[in-house]
Amino acid sequence: MACCAETALARKHEGNLTELNTLADLAEVFGAFVVVGGLAFGVVQMLDYRRQRRETAAIELLRSFQNPEFSRALRAVLALPSGVCKSDMQGRNPGEQDAIMVVVLTFESIGLMVFRGIVPLEMVNQLLGGVCVESWMRLNQYMQDSRTESGRKTMSEWFQWLAERLEEQHTRYGRPPAYEQYRHWGS
Repeated sequence: MACCAETALARKHEGNLTELNTLADLAEVFGAFVVVGGLAFGVVQMLDYRRQRRETAAIELLRSFQNPEFSRALRAVLALPSGVCKSDMQGRNPGEQDAIMVVVLTFESIGLMVFRGIVPLEMVNQLLGGVCVESWMRLNQYMQDSRTESGRKTMSEWFQWLAERLEEQHTRYGRPPAYEQYRHWGS
């Protein structure tokens, strides 16, 4: 009888161990799902954060050139002849040199934001690619003269870099203007 009682107790103990092992296995699987789910949630949150950051940067980009000061400065720069040199600007209206600085500093900032991945190049191209390239065509020699005069090759480096990337995109892809490309948008 004692032998049967011990066997029954051993079976009961084995059953409990099997149940515990099963529960432990289930807890391990559940833990793995939680970790994978947490990682997936984290990735989704990071992607959403990056999207929000880009949208915020785009809004700030819009604000940077949608003001009367930049509009006047851009109009003044686009009225200059292509390839104007620094000596050509001597004795002219000092407001034109102020306009040059406003345009250069704005495009310099935008170029750096594109390089750092804060603002996509395609967005800048769509918003003001043409005026950036046109501005650089007018100010290229002026800025080269300023670099020579100051001994600083890095002056307006990001403006030049941005204008060159935008021109490359135009040359490489040559997309039609938005009013043609998206003529049937929303219809």
